[in-house]
Amino acid sequence: MSAVLDAIRQLTDKIDTLGSQLQQNSGMLANIAKAVEFNAAEIKDCQTRLGSTENDVAALKKDKTELLERVLELERYKRRWNLKIRGLKEKDGENIREVVTSLLVKISPSWASNINLIVDSVHRLGRHMENQTRQVIIQFTQRMHRDELWRITKDSALCKELRIAFIEDLCKADRDSRAAVWPKIQQARAEGKRAYYRGGVGYINGQKIA
Repeated sequence: MSAVLDAIRQLTDKIDTLGSQLQQNSGMLANIAKAVEFNAAEIKDCQTRLGSTENDVAALKKDKTELLERVLELERYKRRWNLKIRGLKEKDGENIREVVTSLLVKISPSWASNINLIVDSVHRLGRHMENQTRQVIIQFTQRMHRDELWRITKDSALCKELRIAFIEDLCKADRDSRAAVWPKIQQARAEGKRAYYRGGVGYINGQKIA
Protein backbone atom coordinates (compact mmCIF):
# COMPACT_ATOMS: atom_id res chain seq x y z
CA MET A 1 0.00 0.00 0.00
CA SER A 2 2.85 2.34 0.86
CA ALA A 3 4.44 1.71 -2.53
CA VAL A 4 1.21 2.64 -4.28
CA LEU A 5 0.95 5.89 -2.34
CA ASP A 6 4.56 6.75 -3.20
CA ALA A 7 3.87 6.10 -6.86
CA ILE A 8 0.77 8.30 -6.75
CA ARG A 9 2.74 11.03 -4.98
CA GLN A 10 5.51 10.90 -7.60
CA LEU A 11 2.99 10.98 -10.40
CA THR A 12 1.29 13.98 -8.79
CA ASP A 13 4.64 15.78 -8.51
CA LYS A 14 5.35 15.10 -12.19
CA ILE A 15 1.92 16.41 -13.15
CA ASP A 16 2.50 19.55 -11.08
CA THR A 17 5.91 20.02 -12.70
CA LEU A 18 4.42 19.51 -16.16
CA GLY A 19 1.69 22.02 -15.33
CA SER A 20 4.28 24.59 -14.30
CA GLN A 21 6.21 23.99 -17.49
CA LEU A 22 3.02 24.35 -19.52
CA GLN A 23 2.27 27.65 -17.78
CA GLN A 24 5.78 28.88 -18.52
CA ASN A 25 5.49 27.78 -22.15
CA SER A 26 2.10 29.49 -22.44
CA GLY A 27 3.65 32.69 -21.11
CA MET A 28 6.49 32.42 -23.61
CA LEU A 29 4.04 31.79 -26.45
CA ALA A 30 2.00 34.79 -25.37
CA ASN A 31 5.12 36.95 -25.37
CA ILE A 32 6.11 35.61 -28.80
CA ALA A 33 2.62 36.35 -30.10
CA LYS A 34 2.85 39.91 -28.78
CA ALA A 35 6.28 40.33 -30.39
CA VAL A 36 4.99 39.01 -33.72
CA GLU A 37 2.00 41.33 -33.52
CA PHE A 38 4.27 44.28 -32.71
CA ASN A 39 6.64 43.42 -35.57
CA ALA A 40 3.71 43.08 -37.97
CA ALA A 41 2.50 46.53 -36.95
CA GLU A 42 6.02 47.93 -37.42
CA ILE A 43 6.30 46.32 -40.87
CA LYS A 44 2.92 47.73 -41.87
CA ASP A 45 3.98 51.18 -40.67
CA CYS A 46 7.26 50.90 -42.59
CA GLN A 47 5.38 49.86 -45.73
CA THR A 48 3.08 52.86 -45.35
CA ARG A 49 6.02 55.22 -44.90
CA LEU A 50 7.86 53.58 -47.81
CA GLY A 51 4.83 54.07 -50.04
CA SER A 52 4.66 57.71 -48.99
CA THR A 53 8.39 58.14 -49.66
CA GLU A 54 8.04 56.57 -53.11
CA ASN A 55 5.24 59.01 -53.90
CA ASP A 56 7.42 61.90 -52.69
CA VAL A 57 10.34 60.71 -54.84
CA ALA A 58 8.07 60.40 -57.89
CA ALA A 59 6.76 63.93 -57.28
CA LEU A 60 10.32 65.26 -56.93
CA LYS A 61 11.37 63.56 -60.18
CA LYS A 62 8.39 65.13 -61.94
CA ASP A 63 9.24 68.55 -60.50
CA LYS A 64 12.89 68.13 -61.56
CA THR A 65 11.88 67.19 -65.12
CA GLU A 66 9.52 70.16 -65.37
CA LEU A 67 12.17 72.50 -63.94
CA LEU A 68 14.81 71.27 -66.41
CA GLU A 69 12.35 71.78 -69.27
CA ARG A 70 11.65 75.33 -68.11
CA VAL A 71 15.38 76.11 -67.79
CA LEU A 72 16.00 74.65 -71.26
CA GLU A 73 13.18 76.69 -72.77
CA LEU A 74 14.52 79.86 -71.12
CA GLU A 75 17.97 79.12 -72.55
CA ARG A 76 16.46 78.60 -76.01
CA TYR A 77 14.51 81.84 -75.71
CA LYS A 78 17.61 83.83 -74.71
CA ARG A 79 19.60 82.44 -77.64
CA ARG A 80 16.97 83.61 -80.15
CA TRP A 81 18.59 87.06 -79.98
CA ASN A 82 21.90 85.59 -81.19
CA LEU A 83 23.50 84.49 -84.44
CA LYS A 84 26.84 82.80 -85.00
CA ILE A 85 29.22 83.41 -87.88
CA ARG A 86 31.07 80.36 -89.12
CA GLY A 87 34.17 80.70 -91.28
CA LEU A 88 35.06 84.37 -90.64
CA LYS A 89 38.86 84.49 -90.85
CA GLU A 90 40.62 85.40 -87.63
CA LYS A 91 43.51 87.87 -87.45
CA ASP A 92 45.89 88.69 -84.63
CA GLY A 93 44.96 91.87 -82.77
CA GLU A 94 41.61 92.18 -84.54
CA ASN A 95 38.80 94.34 -83.18
CA ILE A 96 36.11 91.75 -83.74
CA ARG A 97 33.25 94.17 -83.07
CA GLU A 98 34.47 96.57 -85.76
CA VAL A 99 35.07 93.68 -88.17
CA VAL A 100 31.57 92.30 -87.66
CA THR A 101 29.67 95.60 -87.65
CA SER A 102 31.44 96.61 -90.89
CA LEU A 103 30.45 93.25 -92.38
CA LEU A 104 26.82 93.66 -91.31
CA VAL A 105 26.62 97.13 -92.87
CA LYS A 106 27.89 95.69 -96.16
CA ILE A 107 25.22 92.99 -96.01
CA SER A 108 22.48 95.40 -94.92
CA PRO A 109 23.46 98.99 -95.89
CA SER A 110 20.33 100.46 -94.31
CA TRP A 111 21.82 99.64 -90.90
CA ALA A 112 24.81 101.96 -91.35
CA SER A 113 23.54 104.84 -89.20
CA ASN A 114 22.19 102.64 -86.39
CA ILE A 115 24.55 99.67 -86.35
CA ASN A 116 25.73 100.29 -82.77
CA LEU A 117 22.11 100.40 -81.61
CA ILE A 118 21.33 97.18 -83.45
CA VAL A 119 24.30 95.11 -82.29
CA ASP A 120 24.66 94.58 -78.55
CA SER A 121 27.79 92.44 -78.19
CA VAL A 122 30.25 90.54 -80.39
CA HIS A 123 32.98 88.08 -79.48
CA ARG A 124 34.71 84.94 -80.65
CA LEU A 125 33.91 81.66 -78.95
CA GLY A 126 36.50 79.66 -77.04
CA ARG A 127 40.22 80.09 -76.58
CA HIS A 128 42.49 81.14 -79.42
CA MET A 129 44.30 78.21 -81.06
CA GLU A 130 46.92 78.30 -83.79
CA ASN A 131 45.62 77.65 -87.32
CA GLN A 132 42.02 77.44 -86.15
CA THR A 133 39.24 79.91 -86.85
CA ARG A 134 36.84 80.36 -83.97
CA GLN A 135 33.18 81.07 -84.55
CA VAL A 136 31.82 84.53 -83.77
CA ILE A 137 28.66 85.12 -81.76
CA ILE A 138 26.56 88.25 -82.18
CA GLN A 139 23.87 89.34 -79.75
CA PHE A 140 21.33 91.79 -81.15
CA THR A 141 19.39 94.37 -79.19
CA GLN A 142 16.14 93.25 -80.81
CA ARG A 143 15.11 89.91 -82.19
CA MET A 144 13.63 91.43 -85.33
CA HIS A 145 17.11 92.61 -86.35
CA ARG A 146 18.50 89.13 -85.84
CA ASP A 147 15.71 87.53 -87.87
CA GLU A 148 16.05 90.08 -90.66
CA LEU A 149 19.81 89.57 -90.97
CA TRP A 150 19.51 85.79 -90.90
CA ARG A 151 16.98 85.94 -93.74
CA ILE A 152 19.18 88.25 -95.83
CA THR A 153 22.37 86.22 -95.38
CA LYS A 154 20.84 83.02 -96.73
CA ASP A 155 21.08 84.45 -100.27
CA SER A 156 23.92 86.93 -99.71
CA ALA A 157 26.51 87.02 -102.50
CA LEU A 158 29.01 88.55 -100.06
CA CYS A 159 28.62 85.65 -97.64
CA LYS A 160 29.22 83.20 -100.47
CA GLU A 161 32.25 85.17 -101.61
CA LEU A 162 33.75 85.22 -98.09
CA ARG A 163 32.68 81.61 -97.52
CA ILE A 164 30.98 82.45 -94.27
CA ALA A 165 27.64 81.35 -92.89
CA PHE A 166 25.31 82.86 -90.30
CA ILE A 167 23.85 80.08 -88.18
CA GLU A 168 21.58 79.68 -85.17
CA ASP A 169 23.01 79.76 -81.65
CA LEU A 170 21.64 76.43 -80.42
CA CYS A 171 21.88 75.05 -76.89
CA LYS A 172 23.67 71.73 -76.34
CA ALA A 173 20.42 69.75 -76.09
CA ASP A 174 19.30 70.97 -79.53
CA ARG A 175 22.75 70.40 -81.04
CA ASP A 176 22.67 66.83 -79.74
CA SER A 177 19.14 66.33 -81.11
CA ARG A 178 20.23 67.55 -84.54
CA ALA A 179 23.29 65.32 -84.52
CA ALA A 180 21.14 62.29 -83.67
CA VAL A 181 18.90 62.70 -86.74
CA TRP A 182 21.56 64.05 -89.12
CA PRO A 183 22.04 60.68 -90.92
CA LYS A 184 18.32 60.64 -91.77
CA ILE A 185 18.42 64.27 -92.91
CA GLN A 186 21.49 63.59 -95.04
CA GLN A 187 19.93 60.51 -96.64
CA ALA A 188 16.66 62.32 -97.34
CA ARG A 189 18.47 65.20 -99.05
CA ALA A 190 20.43 62.74 -101.17
CA GLU A 191 17.08 61.27 -102.26
CA GLY A 192 15.82 64.70 -103.26
CA LYS A 193 13.43 65.07 -100.35
CA ARG A 194 12.85 68.32 -98.48
CA ALA A 195 14.77 67.86 -95.23
CA TYR A 196 15.47 70.61 -92.71
CA TYR A 197 15.73 71.55 -89.06
CA ARG A 198 13.56 73.76 -86.93
CA GLY A 199 15.33 74.40 -83.67
CA GLY A 200 16.54 71.02 -82.46
CA VAL A 201 13.91 69.07 -84.41
CA GLY A 202 14.40 67.53 -87.85
CA TYR A 203 11.72 67.35 -90.56
CA ILE A 204 11.48 65.43 -93.82
CA ASN A 205 8.78 66.56 -96.25
CA GLY A 206 7.07 68.35 -93.37
CA GLN A 207 7.03 65.30 -91.10
CA LYS A 208 8.84 65.43 -87.76
CA ILE A 209 11.50 62.74 -87.37
CA ALA A 210 13.05 61.24 -84.26
